[in-house]
Amino acid sequence: MLFRPASRRGVYLALVATLLPPWCAGARAQDGPVPAPAAAPVERTRPPATINAMSIEGVSDLELNARGKVELRSGDTEIFAERLRYNRESDSIEADGGVRLQREADRFFGSSLRYNLLDETGAFEAPSYVLQRERTLRGSAERVEFLGKDRYRLAKATFTTCAPGDEDWRVEANEINLDFETQRADTSGPRLRFFDIPIMALPYASFPLENSRKSGFLAPSYAQSTRRGLELNVPYYLNFSPEQDATITATHMAKRGTQTKTDYRYLGASYAGDMRIEHMQEDLVLHQSRTGFSLNHVQNFTPGLVGRVDFNKVTDDLYFVDLTTNVRQLAIGNLQREVSLQYDSPITSGWNYAASVRAQRFQTLQDPLAPIVPPYHRMPQLRLFAGRNNLGGFADLSLPAEYASFVHSSLVQGARASFTPTLAMPIIGPGWYLTPKVGVRRVDYAIEQLGTAQIQRDGLSIPWASVDSGLVFERPTNWFGHDLKQTLEPRVYYLNVPYRNQDPFPLFDTGLADFNYAQMFSENRFAGGDRFGDANQATFGLATRFLTGQGQEVLRAAIAQRAYFSDEQVGLAAGVPLRTDRYSDLIGAFSGRFAQYWSFDAGAQYNERTRQVERYSGSMRFSPEIAKAVSLSYRFNRVALRQMDLAGQWPVAAGWYMVGRYNYSFLDKRVLEGLGGIEYNAGCWVFRGVVQRVQAAIGEVSSAIFFQLEFSGFGSIGINDPVGILKRNVPGYAVTNPGDASLVPQTMRPSLPFQQIF
Repeated sequence: MLFRPASRRGVYLALVATLLPPWCAGARAQDGPVPAPAAAPVERTRPPATINAMSIEGVSDLELNARGKVELRSGDTEIFAERLRYNRESDSIEADGGVRLQREADRFFGSSLRYNLLDETGAFEAPSYVLQRERTLRGSAERVEFLGKDRYRLAKATFTTCAPGDEDWRVEANEINLDFETQRADTSGPRLRFFDIPIMALPYASFPLENSRKSGFLAPSYAQSTRRGLELNVPYYLNFSPEQDATITATHMAKRGTQTKTDYRYLGASYAGDMRIEHMQEDLVLHQSRTGFSLNHVQNFTPGLVGRVDFNKVTDDLYFVDLTTNVRQLAIGNLQREVSLQYDSPITSGWNYAASVRAQRFQTLQDPLAPIVPPYHRMPQLRLFAGRNNLGGFADLSLPAEYASFVHSSLVQGARASFTPTLAMPIIGPGWYLTPKVGVRRVDYAIEQLGTAQIQRDGLSIPWASVDSGLVFERPTNWFGHDLKQTLEPRVYYLNVPYRNQDPFPLFDTGLADFNYAQMFSENRFAGGDRFGDANQATFGLATRFLTGQGQEVLRAAIAQRAYFSDEQVGLAAGVPLRTDRYSDLIGAFSGRFAQYWSFDAGAQYNERTRQVERYSGSMRFSPEIAKAVSLSYRFNRVALRQMDLAGQWPVAAGWYMVGRYNYSFLDKRVLEGLGGIEYNAGCWVFRGVVQRVQAAIGEVSSAIFFQLEFSGFGSIGINDPVGILKRNVPGYAVTNPGDASLVPQTMRPSLPFQQIF
């Protein structure tokens, strides 16, 4: 059959019906079902194909030749060319002359193509290509072979994630095999070029595609510090199964020697965990073996019953100071070793129950110039709780109990049992509330005398009562043209706890709680179970809030003060000065945001007797968009603290960002931590460079240089986790090349959408 239509539209309409495969043919409606053929052969199916061209010649059931702006569509496959031959029987295509093939989001451009629509195989000569998945990958090759759906073999190929006309980096390889079904890529002779300079070459490489996992070497990382010298890390990743993997890292430190690090992760239907082992056979400075171990395991036995293991151990006190690149670990003074089992009852009735048992020990890492007293070990600790809300329609009852055995190598040891039943009767009305509460603190001790086997038993009961009351007033207001709702919330809290002598009891886990706004409305001025403070006092508070129509808090201001009706008699220990004043210091808090991008938080403690501010803190943050943030804070304590902390991330030129932190102690007249760096985002690659100086221990300063060169969508070289270091030290820090396009800084986004189209 010969087609010579008068227009391209005529060709298109004529061929839609002609090229439909046999299985798409319709059947005439009949009174009953159409019987199936007796022995119908199984035929492979494909979507219908349509051709649009300036001219088409041939026999529709056998072979067609199309010329002039040819367009062929079959399902999610589209082919554009100047000349195309289509064999109807084999579903094969031959095309040349400005050929473009599009399979879903993947596109190929070249001079000639052979392709089979049925099994999606074929070959493209000298094409350029764009593979669009989570990241857009583009490149060129001498030849591309199509091995089926989502499978490609590229010969003498290159690829990059850079925009067209920009090849700051590219990977060249003799052969690349891509399999998006198994999420795997295999390459032979890969070479990574950065500004046309080869920076890495391998005889063979295999890596996962997109976010899949695959065993193999990861990109090496480097670091430079004063305590370790030049540091090289070579990690190897082991993907045992979807539920477990491990990373083994060989680390060489120029000043310390070689260290092996293993991080093993596992996950099951009822458990999950992470185990880390680090070992250095010989430290070149200390001439001894050094090892670190950490295990974190969570086990769900039944709904509500959870077990946990948290075990940490290192061989010496300066292990983290000397060997780690994670600054967060430099502040660790006590490493926890804990095994616990906890049960929480499902809330199916008015009563709820909870129980936990744990054994807890600590490894205390001592600074030789500033030794500390190790904490008590709890061997074991048992907690029980029962409670019910709306008991009898008007009361809330809680029944917490605890038993703990405290062990120490140089201090008094013993066991403590406590029971603190509490009954609260909240009364709530429109704009007001009143909550009377009564309770009893019962505590018993079995104390082992130092140097003897004698056990001294003692205990006491402390009843207490409190009343918490408040009012809530509201009014509409307008603030700089914005309609808001302002509240005024006066609050009065009365507490009465009779005096009981507690000086004979040891201090296992107790200290004075921080004096702040929230603590002024609590029953006990101590934190821990060994002291319950006597009280005959009332706390007067006043707060105001500004709320938007959606209930978002714009600003909050609060002030509170206690009135004491008796002198303080219970202290942490005998001889500790006790309060005799009739009024506490004033506590004030002020927080919120006074503009769209400005937020602040401030607090102060004012002594009316000395007319001095005992302590105060203030912080302010400006963040107009992602990757633009500056924060400034200052903390003052008349006794032992005067610190300023300035940190921020800000663009300084197109693609250039400055990042830094300056934490200075005016009292010690030294920098506690300083960090400065740059980040450059070129679109398809990002460079981060950071210099850090931190006070690791008394008299010990550690300085380090970190850098990272990240090739977007491919990998990175540099230190292990510079982004984590920046996030921990710079509030509001954000990477400039996130995987989510909505989180890209506004200054890095293209002005027009088609700039992203290849």
